[in-house]
Amino acid sequence: MSQIRRTEPERKVYRPITHPDDLIRHLQWALCVEVSTIPPYLCALYSIVDRGSDAAALVRSVVIEEMLHTALVSNLSNAIGGRPSLAPHLVPLYPGYIPHHAAGGPFIQLQALSPALARSVFMAIEQPEASPRSPAEGNHFQTIGQFYKAIEEGFENCFERDRDLFKHDTGLQRSDTYFGGGGGELVVAHDLASAKRAITEITEQGEGAPQARPPLPGQERFGDLDNYGTRTDGTYGPILGTPWELSHYRKFQQLADGEVPVPETYPMQPNPSSDELDGDLRRLAELFDGCYTLVLLALERSFTTPATEASFFGAAFPVMQSVLPPLATLLMQTPIERKADPDFGPNAGPGFAHRKRTVPELVAEAEHLLAHPPDLGTDYGQAWAGALQATLDELRAVGAQEAAAT
Repeated sequence: MSQIRRTEPERKVYRPITHPDDLIRHLQWALCVEVSTIPPYLCALYSIVDRGSDAAALVRSVVIEEMLHTALVSNLSNAIGGRPSLAPHLVPLYPGYIPHHAAGGPFIQLQALSPALARSVFMAIEQPEASPRSPAEGNHFQTIGQFYKAIEEGFENCFERDRDLFKHDTGLQRSDTYFGGGGGELVVAHDLASAKRAITEITEQGEGAPQARPPLPGQERFGDLDNYGTRTDGTYGPILGTPWELSHYRKFQQLADGEVPVPETYPMQPNPSSDELDGDLRRLAELFDGCYTLVLLALERSFTTPATEASFFGAAFPVMQSVLPPLATLLMQTPIERKADPDFGPNAGPGFAHRKRTVPELVAEAEHLLAHPPDLGTDYGQAWAGALQATLDELRAVGAQEAAAT
């Protein structure tokens, strides 16, 4: 496992993708790119004290769509005989750079949500192409949209070369995984047209969207897409029949410009790491890392084995939904220095490091921590007990399902 590092600028020569092996390699890179964006967005989401705020709903919608993108890329790889991987060396450490992006950035950091973070990091990740005529780019790409343009051209070139391209389908594509209240559709790629539709699904949601404006009249049929936003009753969710959903770039621009106010956040230390902690606080941070890694391993299994029910619905989704948020919140409520005021910090935070642990090992850690709450007051003790008990209950359920599957 190595940290993504800045590389020296180099002369870039784009060579179109013409062989299926090269296309599969680019799709693996695309999977790494998509996965690299999820932890910083999740960290920003977890840092928001009021999870019912418009800002939290906005960031959550982007995270859900990024999860959708990982599944779409995995389907595209499986469609032509690839095997998507989330091996440790493919999962980045933070802070670091987007894999295979052009030298110089953007520099991804784990921080509490702020207008500056939205502008300097998140908008840089989702930067649109300068023009719809921007050229395709493979390794060392300038925008993610140009990278996917190269992949789309690669599908066209490889299909022209081999009309049996999609007959190498592994049979492991997924259309039944649930991604909650975000936009988009999980496309199964069985021919060139459906593969291009899957790529369009990714790019239109903001990964290098070519333009930060709604389509002109006639460019899109009314009701083709649902807009996820604040409805007339004040709740956040799908507004059925609206013709345009904001790109990720535009959503983060709303946070950066104050159109959607950034609410109070926990005073977490930027770019936290369990290596900088000690005692039970370190064990808590490592428990989070282990649970995050459990999600990654379960996602990989759901992309590469028939065991979708056990891997995605039995592990990845419930741990991401019910374990990571309370553990991250607890870390962000815990001062690094025992005598420090948790309202001012600096507090700990989730590091999203790849730390493989078995489910029984994670259960044992949660049991230990639940039995040894720090002496930080009654309210904190209740928060500690609630977060660890929820974690323990979910991990035991995952363990029971794993045992039943074997």
